[in-house]
Amino acid sequence: MERFRPRIEELFNKNIKSEEISNILSEELGYPVASRTIRTYINKWGLRENIVSSVLEENGLDGETWNTAWIKTKSASVYIKNGTLSLESIREGYVDSVKEAVKSIDAKSWGKIPITKPSENLFVPCIFDLHIGKLAWGQETGEDYDYKIAIERFRTALEDMIYKASHYDVERILFPVGNDIYNSDKAKPFPQTTAGTPQMDDLRWQKLFRVGVQLMTEAIIRLSKFALVDVYTVFSNHDHERVFYLGETLVAVFESHPGVTVNNTPPVRKYYKWGNNMIGLAHGHNEKTTELPLIMANEESEMWGSTLYRYWLLGHLHHKQKYLTQEAKDYRSVNISYITSPSAADAWHKEKAFVGAIKGAEGFIYNKDEGLIATVIHNIK
Repeated sequence: MERFRPRIEELFNKNIKSEEISNILSEELGYPVASRTIRTYINKWGLRENIVSSVLEENGLDGETWNTAWIKTKSASVYIKNGTLSLESIREGYVDSVKEAVKSIDAKSWGKIPITKPSENLFVPCIFDLHIGKLAWGQETGEDYDYKIAIERFRTALEDMIYKASHYDVERILFPVGNDIYNSDKAKPFPQTTAGTPQMDDLRWQKLFRVGVQLMTEAIIRLSKFALVDVYTVFSNHDHERVFYLGETLVAVFESHPGVTVNNTPPVRKYYKWGNNMIGLAHGHNEKTTELPLIMANEESEMWGSTLYRYWLLGHLHHKQKYLTQEAKDYRSVNISYITSPSAADAWHKEKAFVGAIKGAEGFIYNKDEGLIATVIHNIK
């Protein structure tokens, strides 16, 4: 092809493509000349480098200063690659850019950003699965537990969460009562859950019920000194009937209290609206997690339609779990939380190796406009 170089250069400098050069030469010579052969020799002779230089020169650019570039003009399309950058040059460039960024920082401007303290906040203390009456022997289970320990843990957890929540402007409190507050529901012929599963209780059922009434009454009075209180009963698998009796007692006790209301209606799932927030309360033993968003939407469609933030607060599992349903086209996310428990493992839980979860309680702060803005946590060592 060397003897045809002048002709090929002539055609190439007229911005004729390799395919067209191939056709012209084939016609002139009387035999086919492959376009890929034309391209090979154009690159071999460095003809494209002249085009690159001229294009860069026309656009006032220096090819030596570029790593990669793709320049398109009417006369040519040029891709430039000068090789890869070294790690040292990358580091130096990064350091230089950081230095320039630091120099340009105006820290004073951050203090001028208007931030207002959220008001109209709802506090929801969740002390779930207390299991008053559960009996655990430390030598068998690794930790002692009885009604006295349960009461002490409940009081400490509530007081700790009230203190932590006091840093927020709390206007109202939603206090869920139930969620296996009692360890058993039936007394004869032996202590057992609502479904009849045998339990080990350390108190007679009459005294156990009174202990629960007294503890919840004290807790509600304590909370009412902090803010207005709405009590919602949550029926559970260990003590479904007993929680209802507890709720009826609390309705009578606080009937004339100006700062306390008690909701002891029969549904096992209850809903509470606070501004843009929809809060669902259930024990968590009846529903599949994946079905909870649609259950919420179907059971309280008006509340669903008038809120932006939606939450489920559940117990039953005795350990922390959080789920976030995937956002769909026509509804926002639903946060589903299973709350920790302050109670210890009994003999059955120990045998089944249901141990090791961090014990404690959680409280949530919901703002009317912003949704969940804070969580207060009480852990038991």
